[in-house]
Amino acid sequence: MFSEKDLQALLNYSSDGRVLSVYLNTDPTETSAEAAKLQLRNALKSVKLPEDVQVVENFINFEYDWAAKGLVLFSDQSSDFLKSYQFGVPVPNEVYAGKHPVIRPLVRLLDVFTGWSVVLVDKQGARLFLFDLGELAEVGVSGDEVKQAKRGGGNAMHGRMGGADISGKVENIIERNIKEVIDTATNYFNHHHVRRIMIGGTEDNIARFKEELPKSWQSLVVGDFSMSMTANHQEVLEQAMHEALSAQKKINGALVDQAITQAAKGSSGVTGLSETLNAIHEGRVKTLLVLDDNEQPGYRCQGCGFLSSQKIKQCPFCGSSFEEIETAVEMAVQEALNKNAEVKVLSENKALEGAGGIAAVLRY
Repeated sequence: MFSEKDLQALLNYSSDGRVLSVYLNTDPTETSAEAAKLQLRNALKSVKLPEDVQVVENFINFEYDWAAKGLVLFSDQSSDFLKSYQFGVPVPNEVYAGKHPVIRPLVRLLDVFTGWSVVLVDKQGARLFLFDLGELAEVGVSGDEVKQAKRGGGNAMHGRMGGADISGKVENIIERNIKEVIDTATNYFNHHHVRRIMIGGTEDNIARFKEELPKSWQSLVVGDFSMSMTANHQEVLEQAMHEALSAQKKINGALVDQAITQAAKGSSGVTGLSETLNAIHEGRVKTLLVLDDNEQPGYRCQGCGFLSSQKIKQCPFCGSSFEEIETAVEMAVQEALNKNAEVKVLSENKALEGAGGIAAVLRY
């Protein structure tokens, strides 16, 4: 499973030659194996790295098992370097060649599809799921059986115990079950470093579960939906995918609006490549926001690595000269991550597009 540690290793990798980065959609519901291979062959035609191209094609033809929905490969045969990662979610079809691995699509996958828990609840218990990069793992949680007493009738139980007493017993069982579920769920959330929670069930059961959750966990609930406790894994997975994309779109949209509004006020926000690069270099960026298809040329200091959208003769920080680069936005993403900023990669956003395709919320 791809992790933050893998991402950091790619961030730290730099080639004396060039790295071939390959993203291939292999989702069988969207494409066939032969169509995916053809897509890749066509994309690799323009790549002038014959050894790397051969290694990638060999992997696709002889090693890949086609069980996953997305494949990512990085090859640098000048250093005998090859890394492959398979995902349970599709990735965009892209091929890049440069001094560094291109990681922007991976950043988006980690942001959108990791750190989720799905909880299906009823009066008797819950089903807990960890949703991570398109894979769903379940841990079942159950409580005491809840039996509703029949209204009316002349049975012996009803003769000895009033309806209110029966209802009270049922309510006590439900309350005990909810508390047990909450304890198990919060321990589960802590252990798996859950960052977002989705809750499924009836309206009443969802409301009760939310109410009993500690406030620190209530703030992480980003969606709820109607679903039966007997739903199968595919149904839960499809709902989780939908909720993850919907929630992330809402969260990122609010951050874009915040960055643009604060930039207009001259406060804690910037927009456009030039201002954003300056803020990244100064370590002021809290959250970087970029469109996944936005790329712009720029310049990088060969001494300290300072990035600029403008051609500068001499670096104002270290005095070194600049080199022109084609991937200033990708380099901005990597620099922001190296400076512990949060990075949000958006597939689309009209406001961000109008702001130059890149913006940031600042720490100060």
